[in-house]
Amino acid sequence: MRKSFFVSILVIAFLIVNGCSQNTVEKIKADYFDIGLGQSLYSGYNKVEQETVQSLVDAYNQIEYIGQTNQQINYDKAITITFVFNDQISGMLVLDDKGIFHLHDNVEENYQIEPNNDLYEQAIEIYNDLKKQY
Repeated sequence: MRKSFFVSILVIAFLIVNGCSQNTVEKIKADYFDIGLGQSLYSGYNKVEQETVQSLVDAYNQIEYIGQTNQQINYDKAITITFVFNDQISGMLVLDDKGIFHLHDNVEENYQIEPNNDLYEQAIEIYNDLKKQY
């Protein structure tokens, strides 16, 4: 009786942990970011307001994804964002216009972002604003 009770507790705990796990990214912080589209890359260091940096960090930290995909990233339309915190890379994201992305810690794996996420559009707008400064 006691053994089955403990087994039941372990099974319930396992189901709760696995059932509640979400497909989200590890949270980051950043002082600034570099952003690129296709072959171009622009540094946001001393060129982007802290509110814009925080907005992009918040959008990154809120990424939820459907799961892993076999679809390839369209690098001609992909935004690459490298987040820097205390002079070290804190996160990196490559995201294309169809929502296929990968992170620097799992370059081999591509994921599909949730369809209601507007991070790509936000990043394109920031990229275009930064590009005008160069």
